[in-house]
Amino acid sequence: MLQAKVKKEDFLKGLSQTSNIAGKFHSMPILSNVLLETQDGKLVLSATDLEITYQAYYECETGGDGRITVPAKTLIDTVKGMVDEYITLTEKENQTLEISNESFRGSIYGLSADDFPRLAPFQDAEVDMAEFSGDALVDSIGKTINSVSTNTSNFNLAGIYWIKESKDGEGETVRLVSSDSNRLNVATMRPAGIEKFNPEQGVLVSRKGLNELKGMAEGAESVMIGINSSKQLACRAEGSVLIMRLLEGKFPDYNGLMPPDPTVTLEMNRREVTDTLKRMTPMNSPKYRVVFFRFSQDSVLVTIENPEVGHAEEKLPIEYSGEEMVVGFDPRHILEALISIRSERFRISYVDVKTPVVLTAHDDPGWMCIVSTISPKDTSAGRAG
Repeated sequence: MLQAKVKKEDFLKGLSQTSNIAGKFHSMPILSNVLLETQDGKLVLSATDLEITYQAYYECETGGDGRITVPAKTLIDTVKGMVDEYITLTEKENQTLEISNESFRGSIYGLSADDFPRLAPFQDAEVDMAEFSGDALVDSIGKTINSVSTNTSNFNLAGIYWIKESKDGEGETVRLVSSDSNRLNVATMRPAGIEKFNPEQGVLVSRKGLNELKGMAEGAESVMIGINSSKQLACRAEGSVLIMRLLEGKFPDYNGLMPPDPTVTLEMNRREVTDTLKRMTPMNSPKYRVVFFRFSQDSVLVTIENPEVGHAEEKLPIEYSGEEMVVGFDPRHILEALISIRSERFRISYVDVKTPVVLTAHDDPGWMCIVSTISPKDTSAGRAG
């Protein structure tokens, strides 16, 4: 029967990774559980929702091999409250897991491990994998995940598109692209061994799966990623494996969505614009969510006029000498884009008020955000986002 002594800090990190995967599955209660098993002197933690599978391996002191499943939420909440450096897990009769340390002892009732879905073993030799920087993954996913469509009818926009391509003389890169029809975000990575990453014509990865990958990459120096023989995205970091089914939707050709070459490009201070939009957030309402930027000589006037709530405006200094122009946006689209980047200044480029604007930043190479504009005459009856 299972018995293992494991370091709490390491075990808790793996458990936190399972919290979104092992959700509340009323039709299949076993999927709300995590599988614990000891093998070859290691403790193995597994969770799956049949779309995403996570496994973590821990060095441990083991007193016997065994397998048991227990509710993920109960286990993580119990482990969080324990104060010692190490905890001991012991399988008891009747599908019961005992958790103990020097001062605490508790029991969690589980389900038979025989009912847990069979998970195919992960074999590195079966997957060609490129080495992605952990920081680059966190950054790129953060820049694109907010613009994944939540409209269930837009199944081809329901994830982040991964494509390997080479253009503009920059060599091969992996681009992450997402869109909700009102905005489009692009982030760029250059993994080591990029020739081993072969997503064919591009693959679409779910928001949920990429949130899990982002969690795996946080604090990791690198993550190995490839497409396995089952057409799944396979990811491996030190001591853990994440495998996710790819979405079947076909992402549109994002290169065909690029607006014409801009006629005007100007720079703005990211923090100033972000703080202004945050101050104006109380003026938004579900039926009316639009902010106007009035560009004029050396300044931009940011304005929200909400007939349901009130009015707010703030003037910011900029270097601009062109014709006066008024352009409107959903403030969330601008705010979420600016929060995701690190540059102190960003560029906004446009052709005219009828075409989308393009946001870029010098210290965030490979990032681009295309945002649809809103004409003042389109807001006479209010606008919902």
